[in-house]
Amino acid sequence: MSQATVTLLNEAALDLPLEQLRRADGAVVIVAGSSLVRMTLAELSLPGAQMIWTDFRQSASLRHLHGVIRDLGGLDRLVLAGNAQDGEAMFSLMCAILTFLPSLRRKPGAEVVLTVQEGPALGSLRAFLQRLDGRMAQDRIRLLLQIQPQRPTQPVAA
Repeated sequence: MSQATVTLLNEAALDLPLEQLRRADGAVVIVAGSSLVRMTLAELSLPGAQMIWTDFRQSASLRHLHGVIRDLGGLDRLVLAGNAQDGEAMFSLMCAILTFLPSLRRKPGAEVVLTVQEGPALGSLRAFLQRLDGRMAQDRIRLLLQIQPQRPTQPVAA
């Protein structure tokens, strides 16, 4: 009997097309984040997904989330999104990847999907991923980096 697949995504990944995030039968989907609005919307748009309040900027919060993932037997898919205009957001993504690498190694064919909007911190993220590339290949962890153009900001209607 095989274990259910486990997918973890940050709340920014909720902006991705939901077809990528829907649960397969028996799959465990965990949404981690700290925004009340995004987490509430996640409950509505991903029925059956588990919501775990997590601040990706705090190591204690990431450790707690890692413990939950470890108790589930590991992680099959890590889906993270962020905006490279925000250096802190990119640093948080890097910390999340490092935190969950041990859980990803437990499952052959695990993958990390990163969707990032262009910005000045993209170079740092690419350099970080380049340093991890050999280690991830050795552990058979697939990495997919998707770069999106920066979205123009829309003025708020008065």
